[in-house]
Amino acid sequence: MFEINDIFDTFLFRTTTITGFLFYWLPIICILSPTYLSPFTFVDSTQEFKAFRMAQFDLYGQAFGSRQAFVSSEVRLWSHTNLNRKAALIRLEKLTIERFRSLVSKGISGLFVVIPSTNTPWIDERKSEICDLETILLGESVPIPVYFLPETQQMNDLYKSIESRRDSTKDSALAVIYDMITADGYQLSVNTGKYNQRTDSVLYNIGGKLVGHGIEERLPKILLVTHYDAMSLASGLAQGADSNASGVLILLKLIRLFSKLYAKQTTRAKYNLHFLFAAGGKLNYQGSKKWIDDYHDQKQQQQLPNDVDVVVCLDSLGQSNQLYMHVSKPPKDTQTAGILRELLTQLSEKSIHGPLTFEQVHKKILKTSDFVAWEHEKYSWSKLPAFTFSHLNSSKSCSHSSISDIRDDVDLASIERNYQYISDALIRLIFNKTDISFPIIDQNYLLSDQQSDYDQITFTKQWLTFLTNYSRSPSLLTKTHPVVLALEQYAHRYLANVLKTTIRPNKKDPEFVFFDGDDDQGRQLYVYRIKPAIFDLVLAFFIAAYLGLVYMIAAHWSTIISLLLRYKSLTNIFLSPSSSQYAAYKRKTN
Repeated sequence: MFEINDIFDTFLFRTTTITGFLFYWLPIICILSPTYLSPFTFVDSTQEFKAFRMAQFDLYGQAFGSRQAFVSSEVRLWSHTNLNRKAALIRLEKLTIERFRSLVSKGISGLFVVIPSTNTPWIDERKSEICDLETILLGESVPIPVYFLPETQQMNDLYKSIESRRDSTKDSALAVIYDMITADGYQLSVNTGKYNQRTDSVLYNIGGKLVGHGIEERLPKILLVTHYDAMSLASGLAQGADSNASGVLILLKLIRLFSKLYAKQTTRAKYNLHFLFAAGGKLNYQGSKKWIDDYHDQKQQQQLPNDVDVVVCLDSLGQSNQLYMHVSKPPKDTQTAGILRELLTQLSEKSIHGPLTFEQVHKKILKTSDFVAWEHEKYSWSKLPAFTFSHLNSSKSCSHSSISDIRDDVDLASIERNYQYISDALIRLIFNKTDISFPIIDQNYLLSDQQSDYDQITFTKQWLTFLTNYSRSPSLLTKTHPVVLALEQYAHRYLANVLKTTIRPNKKDPEFVFFDGDDDQGRQLYVYRIKPAIFDLVLAFFIAAYLGLVYMIAAHWSTIISLLLRYKSLTNIFLSPSSSQYAAYKRKTN
């Protein structure tokens, strides 16, 4: 008979035999198969992405944006039949409002939207596709977590991997079971719970003035105002290049221009010029509301009449060669706003600073609503003459609050042209030089001294890059935000009596409410490659069967050897003829 060591050596460690395959190669194949036999080896088992959560805020007691944040579930493509309690993945260009509502009704646990990179231009077709979607979603409460994923090569690979998974629910039962066992799945996890209401929901107005020639209290006042915040579907992706970084840029240039003029008594007009970087423009113009309340309180205490001749609001001036003057009540020709309108009409007709189409748009204030369409309506409501300059002919344009409002869509030449026309008209107004046949601005003088280092286009380009490098969602604009600090510093440099005013909501009935968790860096999204639960069950069955087979062989070893020795053919298969044990067996039998 064979020695027991020889038998085990032959049956367990001879890899050329069937038993060698059973005991040696099969376990190795099972161990290596998850790593090397996967059909999508380019996708790592664990990946990390930056995910930007949909905006969340309350305004006048109404809830807006996504009300949930936590997601940890399997992800499937939006077109999959069974999405109940699953996260859905979709590209932005495929997401419509009807499709969004359909996905919510199917019971998805979360929605992940792949958006084009904000560092590259968006085509007009994509912008128009998401226009209605943004307008509707930003105007209602969304009951599920919604995250936006900037498009990268890694994200595209993951999307293709999920997209290639076959939807077998329409196949036979056997195909469905096979797909459930063999298919790879992916689980998305954002480890953040429900965000709590912030206790420090504050906004900051930044204002200053230039005092005119004469007794300050007796001089009329012109207020130039623009809001500096932005809004989009995702708080961390609100660049707001056109709306309203362009308005901020023109106000910065006007401040620099008039500070130069007001630096000398000989070029100081008989107007007090006030400048305001208003906060909360996307929250129904909370900054302008605060300025108006403070102004009326001051006048009531001093028992003085209103001394504001006109309020000029700047909004979305970075595109097009069209300039609209939005008014709530058309001003008379003798009023300050009427004179400005006439000056701009004449300047545009002669194309003094380049081609421009100027037009007045009249829209009455809707007094039955707490919300206003344009910033000047806040002032008109308080009986202060006001209007808004914008290249948009309607406030309902989705570019007013769009994730696609990025730096590359702004035309620097349009900003410069609008600035030239507005500044020209304002200078002619305050110095009472309405004859446009004579130039009023000496550019060499205005760009001398401290401004000689600045080229107009370079100045605009640098500030535009700075403003769009940071998300300017209202909830992010804290007192330490780089944009807030930069605007305050700029105001101190050129203006007098600079004041940063804190705007706090009413404690009992807050006008606006922010929530924890908003930032411009995004949240960490973890993607895990997983197998279905039934795969573990099937794998456990095969392991048990394999161990059972090994146990049966070990328990009936002598019987198996006896059976093998009876059949020469089986002996040749399980025992290599070149082995020493087989040679000893042949000698004994002979």
